[in-house]
Amino acid sequence: MSEVRIEHVFKRFGSVTAVNDFNLVVKDGEFVSILGPSGCGKTTTLRMIAGFERATEGEIYIGEQCVSSSIKGSFAPPEKRDIGMVFQSYAVWPHMTVAENVGYPLKIKKVDKAERERRVQEMLELVHLGEYGKRYPNQLSGGQQQRVALARALVAEPGLLLLDEPLSNLDAKLRESMRFEILEIQKKTGITVVYVTHDQGEAMAMSDRVVVMSMGVVQQIGAPHEIYTQPANKMVADFIGLVNFMEGEAKGDRVFLKGSKVSFPNTSKVTGEATIAVRPENISLSLVGGHIVGQVTHRLYLGDAVEYRVKVGDHDVRVIVKGADLNSIPDGAKVYLDFDRVMVFEK
Repeated sequence: MSEVRIEHVFKRFGSVTAVNDFNLVVKDGEFVSILGPSGCGKTTTLRMIAGFERATEGEIYIGEQCVSSSIKGSFAPPEKRDIGMVFQSYAVWPHMTVAENVGYPLKIKKVDKAERERRVQEMLELVHLGEYGKRYPNQLSGGQQQRVALARALVAEPGLLLLDEPLSNLDAKLRESMRFEILEIQKKTGITVVYVTHDQGEAMAMSDRVVVMSMGVVQQIGAPHEIYTQPANKMVADFIGLVNFMEGEAKGDRVFLKGSKVSFPNTSKVTGEATIAVRPENISLSLVGGHIVGQVTHRLYLGDAVEYRVKVGDHDVRVIVKGADLNSIPDGAKVYLDFDRVMVFEK
């Protein structure tokens, strides 16, 4: 296992700053995801940890080794960093069998054949491919190829595992199953993991902590529950989960919905013009009474829930009701809403 320390790291491509003053400590055995929209700098950050990109400024440590330092002018190539890496494209070699693919890092390290075969088989058993060693990649499904790539990254027993959107090419059901496969392997091996994804579901389900990035800047670092329930700003609230944003005005310890006398507790430091945010599941909907009056404009059946779109003044509010009957509240119905929990941000 290896701790990772990233201290004041910048990456510039000409006049463009792709990563701006990135700071993070990943503890031994921790699973940390870097999450954000396309172009936010998350993959560039991972590539700097791996050694495929050189940081413009700052220092990166893997364990006790300083692998990159603009101050000292030092830089260790990927093969000197004690890492395993899994790419989005799998990158398994089509001309090699599964066993040859997995054993290649050990062959490069000149591990003797008997030991190599033992460790390869052990790793294939770990990823549930024990009977597939003699097959070729074109005889495997996408999920099986991804497990081959994972086994190859782990077989040399690195201190750090880096994963760059490894599930994005898989279908939804396979993605979900592979999340738990990766998490199970991480727990069995105790390896430190840095995982890059744009999929919030992956990050929330798998991580000890999540780093949310936008436009090269870290917006928030925290446990999944903290990121979801206490987002640092509007960007984080909007990117993680579903949320309704409404205009409001903060006055002291209350925030008022624009154009109404309805108010909510204001635990933020925002004053004056504000944005009121509320998750769809934190809104209760009724036909008989509540603080906010609206009209149903659309209904969407989600299987285990119904999503209602409710017009409240100038706002289109999303409400998700678990176990609701699609036909119990028709389009056009007058309804009443209560917000169970609101967040307040600067406008």
